[in-house]
Amino acid sequence: MKKITLLASLLSSVFLLSACSTPSSTQTDNQRPTWIDHAQTEYPESQYLTAVGQASNRTRAGKNAVANLLEIFSVNVRAETRTLTEAVKQESALGVTMESSSTLQRDIQTETEQAIQGVEIKQTWLSPSGEYYALAVLHRLSASQNLTESIVALDEKTAELIDYSINQAPNAIASINALRSARDVQITRKMANFQLQYISGSGVPVDISSDKIEQLIKQKLAALAIAAKADTESQAKAIQSGLSSLGVQVTDNANIEVTGYADVTNPALIESWYWLRGSYELSLSENGQVISRKRWPIKVSAKQKDLLKLRLQDKLSTRMDEYLQQLISDSPSL
Repeated sequence: MKKITLLASLLSSVFLLSACSTPSSTQTDNQRPTWIDHAQTEYPESQYLTAVGQASNRTRAGKNAVANLLEIFSVNVRAETRTLTEAVKQESALGVTMESSSTLQRDIQTETEQAIQGVEIKQTWLSPSGEYYALAVLHRLSASQNLTESIVALDEKTAELIDYSINQAPNAIASINALRSARDVQITRKMANFQLQYISGSGVPVDISSDKIEQLIKQKLAALAIAAKADTESQAKAIQSGLSSLGVQVTDNANIEVTGYADVTNPALIESWYWLRGSYELSLSENGQVISRKRWPIKVSAKQKDLLKLRLQDKLSTRMDEYLQQLISDSPSL
């Protein structure tokens, strides 16, 4: 549903821009225009991207043409985005979390919108059967210029985030979070560059890649020492294990501390099953000051009441790596 909403929003904004141009008047002769099947005859493929749309009215035909052009433009980019974000999830200490994944998708949609702002409805035709056809045209040079400007802006934003991480961040976690944001910006930049290569055949060389930033993140994490506390020993061990998997030094006493707390209701018997519901909270503090706090809903069930605590611990152990990633790399929340 989110993907459909984003696409609809993108199409609306792009079509409004294209509608500002003045297309040629609608042809109404019976002869099918050449541009419907061979647009490259009039608009050479080396200079233009084209797509045709059809519908029962002229406006809808134009929207469909823009949608088809957008699909041609972005289908490979979407596949590349999925491949890249999945690779980051698997290889990164602070992988692409749900929050940053949503931001990435939104930013890449924005770059696509920026790239195709020059799309125009150049031709329309009303067939004898009453069906409208429309031709959407995008000049490759215009799209290339828009993408190049976006890439330069993304590189500038990356440099600002790295500078903040090194010279301005108030604490170690804010420094790491800025690097994670810089890495995600570079992923968006990589997608914009991929689009540029598709449009023009060449891209813009990168100064600092997302891979290099990932190495900076790992170095920052390795330099951290964090203590783990929880209301049970098993939860504390789960936190310690999760921190170790991030590459963090786990110690008994440190300036930075992660504290876990399970807030659950009394067990409820429903249709022969015992249920335990509530939430799990992790807080992150440095020098006694809480930097971030996050909470997740939890729910476990068992046929035997005394198994609930074991099921709860198993669930927390399974999800702890993900919880810690979100605690450290998502936007801080208190």
